[in-house]
Amino acid sequence: MDFFGIGQAILGVLHVYFTGARRTGRTTTLIASVKNGDRICFTNTREAKRVEKLCKEREITIDCVVVPPDSPELLFKRGTSKGRTIFDHTWVEQYYLFAIARAQQDIATLERETSRFGEAHRQTQQKAREWEP
Repeated sequence: MDFFGIGQAILGVLHVYFTGARRTGRTTTLIASVKNGDRICFTNTREAKRVEKLCKEREITIDCVVVPPDSPELLFKRGTSKGRTIFDHTWVEQYYLFAIARAQQDIATLERETSRFGEAHRQTQQKAREWEP
């Protein structure tokens, strides 16, 4: 457990930023910046298809893929793109949220596993006694 609540504070700040950044033209700017052969990663198929259609209207051919933000390593299974690989703003937002959640879980695990109290430690102590001469 994050004793000081830092993780929750960071999440709060992120949610304020994410809310404030809505409808500011991030997707429009992204579409204007891509070139033929670029790849954009999305969190869902619907948005990927929408952006791909908008790029086709600009006569730009890109690869729109869906990769779960909690498993970004799956992108390596797709090989390298012909151009740049770019992450949609929603993907980046979710990636940060998952990373913070993982950090919070890591802290909780570290605290639990390195503290004397708790069932896991009683079991470890019992097994250690079994090995004593």
